[in-house]
Amino acid sequence: MDTEAMDATVECDGAGNAADLDAWLASNGGAMASDACSGVTWSNDFDTLSDGCGASGTATVTFTATDDCGNSSSTTATFTIEDTTGPEINAANLVEIACADYDPAMAYEATFSDACSANDVTVEIFDAPGAGGCLNVNQSWYIRTYTATDACGNVSTFEQQVHLVDDIAPVVAFDFCPGDVTVALDDNCSVDTSVDALGMATATASDNCDMPDAVVTYVDSDTLLGCGPTFEFTRTFTATATDACGNMATSVSCSHVITVVDTTAPTIDMAAADATVECDGAGNAADLDAWLASNGGASASDACSGVTWSNDFDMLSDDCGATGMATVTFTATDACGLSSSTTATFTIEDTTAPTIDMAAADATVECDGAGNAADLDAWLASNGGASASDACSGVT
Repeated sequence: MDTEAMDATVECDGAGNAADLDAWLASNGGAMASDACSGVTWSNDFDTLSDGCGASGTATVTFTATDDCGNSSSTTATFTIEDTTGPEINAANLVEIACADYDPAMAYEATFSDACSANDVTVEIFDAPGAGGCLNVNQSWYIRTYTATDACGNVSTFEQQVHLVDDIAPVVAFDFCPGDVTVALDDNCSVDTSVDALGMATATASDNCDMPDAVVTYVDSDTLLGCGPTFEFTRTFTATATDACGNMATSVSCSHVITVVDTTAPTIDMAAADATVECDGAGNAADLDAWLASNGGASASDACSGVTWSNDFDMLSDDCGATGMATVTFTATDACGLSSSTTATFTIEDTTAPTIDMAAADATVECDGAGNAADLDAWLASNGGASASDACSGVT
């Protein structure tokens, strides 16, 4: 054996490196032999490559040189297919995606291949947050590292920038909107119509990328005046939201009507008082009129407005002479028609006896023997000449 066969190592091409193997076998692994008596014939015992990682493998081959008389000599060497090359990563340096579509496990515009391992390549993805940008839930962009490992443990890496884009506005919706409400003025004629007292609308914002807060504001319409100090107005709430990238939601609104009413009747500060007058025979009109005009001496007040008095006087009762009485209800009414009442009685009484204007006079007549009946009857009929009067009535 002039030259021993030599080992050969080739880089895996994924197809068994057939040309390399065939050439090595055809060259007898580089071995050379000679024979003094004849030429030599080469043979080898190659069967198959071992099954290594991916498409790699080895084969130890014995090459035999045989002369024409059948004498032989052998030499052995190993053919090795190795994989020292990492997978190939073809990826865009920069990709832009909608932030809502961001998936930390998805490869973006990237393919991975390996000549030796065919489809047997594992890929790991790691995103490191980049600085800046407008998103505040997800990062605005990432430095993405792809790590590809083939079946033989060779590793390749590639860095890609993944930029997240947010051009979709948030959506706002009301969770609560106060309903129409009626509130009463208090005893001091004041009322609290603030949102603290009557309720503030609340809203929620949703966004494809962000978690913005909904902002609720309100405006009150001009007031519509009612009776006295009462009024009505409409409060309109508006909700909107802006995400971190400046996308603003289309505003939505809701409203409720606030009606302020007066439910407090006037206060009777002083009740009406009964009045009794001495009969003047003419209905005591002046006394009655004055008593009615003074509301029986009653007084009333209202925190929210002035009061108007009325009464239900109809007529005096028909008692003795020109006497009589009337029970009267005096009513104090405020500007909103709320009222309070007090009741008293006006009485015309007669406590004065008739006045004897002329006293009876003695009468003396001459006896006529028949009892002087005519004279006596006439004197009695004339009340002895007496006369009397009474301011409240006639006399009997």
